[in-house]
Amino acid sequence: MSQAKAKNTKHVNSAGVSKVTKAAEYPIRHAWGIVIALIAFFLYANTIGHEYALDDSGAITENRYVQDGFGGIVNLMKVEFWHFSNMHLGYYRPLALITFAVEHQFFQGNPHISHLINCLIFAFSGYLLFIVLSKVFKSVHSFFPFFVALLFVAHPIHTEIVANIKGRDELLSFFNVTLMLWFALKFIDTKKILYLIVSLIFAYLGMLSKETALTGVLLLPVFIYYYKDYSVLECIKKCIPFFIVVALFFIQKKLILGTLSGIIPSDIVNYPYVKGNVKLPTTFMLFAFSLRLLFVPHPLRYDYSYNQIPAVHWGNVWALLGILLFAAGAYFAVKHALKRTTWGFALSIFYITLIPALAFTVLRGGIFAERFLFFPSLGFCIALVYGFSLLMKAQVSSSAFLSVKEWLKANNKYVGALTLVFVLYSVKTVSRNMAWKDNLTLFTEDIKTGKNSAQNQHHYANQYIYMASVEKDSAKKMEYANNGIKALRQSLKVHPKFGESYYLLGLAYQVITPNTDSAIYYYNRAIQTAPGYADSYYHLGILYQGLGKNNAASYYYNEAVKYNPQYEEPKKASDALKKMGIDVYINPLTSTVDSTSGTKDAVFYYNLGNYYASQANYGVAASNFEKAITMDKNYESAYINLANCYGMLKQYDKALAVCNQILAKNPKNLFALKNIAVVYNVTGNTEKANEYMEKLREAEAESRK
Repeated sequence: MSQAKAKNTKHVNSAGVSKVTKAAEYPIRHAWGIVIALIAFFLYANTIGHEYALDDSGAITENRYVQDGFGGIVNLMKVEFWHFSNMHLGYYRPLALITFAVEHQFFQGNPHISHLINCLIFAFSGYLLFIVLSKVFKSVHSFFPFFVALLFVAHPIHTEIVANIKGRDELLSFFNVTLMLWFALKFIDTKKILYLIVSLIFAYLGMLSKETALTGVLLLPVFIYYYKDYSVLECIKKCIPFFIVVALFFIQKKLILGTLSGIIPSDIVNYPYVKGNVKLPTTFMLFAFSLRLLFVPHPLRYDYSYNQIPAVHWGNVWALLGILLFAAGAYFAVKHALKRTTWGFALSIFYITLIPALAFTVLRGGIFAERFLFFPSLGFCIALVYGFSLLMKAQVSSSAFLSVKEWLKANNKYVGALTLVFVLYSVKTVSRNMAWKDNLTLFTEDIKTGKNSAQNQHHYANQYIYMASVEKDSAKKMEYANNGIKALRQSLKVHPKFGESYYLLGLAYQVITPNTDSAIYYYNRAIQTAPGYADSYYHLGILYQGLGKNNAASYYYNEAVKYNPQYEEPKKASDALKKMGIDVYINPLTSTVDSTSGTKDAVFYYNLGNYYASQANYGVAASNFEKAITMDKNYESAYINLANCYGMLKQYDKALAVCNQILAKNPKNLFALKNIAVVYNVTGNTEKANEYMEKLREAEAESRK
């Protein structure tokens, strides 16, 4: 920015612009911050009447601890975010879940209250952002931080975070990080220990909200560096208490979850860039895509999973452009950070807060999501407002003694350009909000640009299958069912091994257009392609129970519980059958008995073992499997079922020994890996259970190729 022309002494300030002495510093205009908050609120006010959508079900309506209200808060502190979705991703975010539990306690699952609270948190965050930026840019006219905060709250990239209730985790993370920064700067000014303690508390609350708060802690030395004329080493030293809090948070997470990283699913839908040496080039391609979306936020989508943005190799022009932009931007950021310029400040924020998004792809092969740009968009907005000031030669810092009216008159082109950007962003934000009204609206809107997304097609179909299941009018029921089945076939065309889409086809043929054979076929296809998806087993259990095959029903109910111990419905069904004396853990549909055969070979004893196992006579079954193995040392299926019997007899050491015998011959045997994971889980060795579940997922992924 231009150098100040005031009569006071000048020197370079922490934000990279000239600053004058204290007499020329601008006061923090809290009223302007309130204006930002009001604008932020009204931009999202049209979401207050919305329903639950997308991940709200897993985070709120299907989370039993959230539904317990106050009574579930202690339990929410002990589990990971997706505990009831049977995913072990290592996400420890109890604060957002606790707010949902409190809301449920008072408002009994009213989504409108939750949407209102999201709007209020975002609005207050806009106010806090303005006053923090005003403190950092204290020698620049207040219009500079005002326009940065204004474009930030208006940017359409935030619609996923604010309009989706589940986005509360990201909102609270940003909210607490902003408070952490404010009180940390207050401590730098006053040396009052109370400000430091409060800042540390907000840092901790930010991390309890979402992992992105960790990058917020990394921002603190950057803010101190630009706020005061400290060296880099001095800034880092002043942040040591915050690094200690980070370490304590990781210790807490490790003690509670038993892991820091979680288990990476072998799920091509949400992790499409894992294989084939595409992670790095695709990461740079997504970097270029992110920049494009920040400049031109259209079209926006809730889903970028397989195969919406196909993986690329180094020969791809977007990957090459991405690495050039990344390298140039990083060089520019370091160069200007050393000079304490505004460019350096903006780019430092952008790159530091973009770390989680890039790491998700380069380390885990995970997808892009618009929510990943929530924090980085702040750096973008600072750069945009500053870039316009240079382009239009606005006198942002040299007008210290002009009134607001005179400043606006002197910089009318600059103000006009930023206002136009604000209006365009606002129109897009308000219109995009409407897509988040409910699931049907969201999936219907985004399917227009999501024809190549297996997930979007699946979600779209899921909504129509549900609508068909509750529709009374037969013509509409068939119309909805046909829409759903058509979308499922498109989903499987994009991803032929998408187990959840096979499951939905089975459900359609079970409850909407009854065809038992087709339903059984598609459920079994679902199990083949996604062995860990518990719903397929549960609905097969329902089908077989309806056919009077209670032994088969028991087996499938038990399989559902095995894969998802939190799944209540198959537990209830299995318990009901147990009261009838039926408790089967080996598939009776493949079990036969031949007591008259003259050939007592390994196959005979294997089949006999299956028969007794299907009758829950596991001791006799085990002895027959042992005989089969004695006759045929390579009879893998006999080993597997023997291990199952030992497990049912609670002879866990023997079960592990047999499974390890299988793995010695075939290290990728899915059943052996699964059984070992189950045994370790039952015996309380969570770390080992997670280790073998990860091996199972890797083996499943390889088997699908």
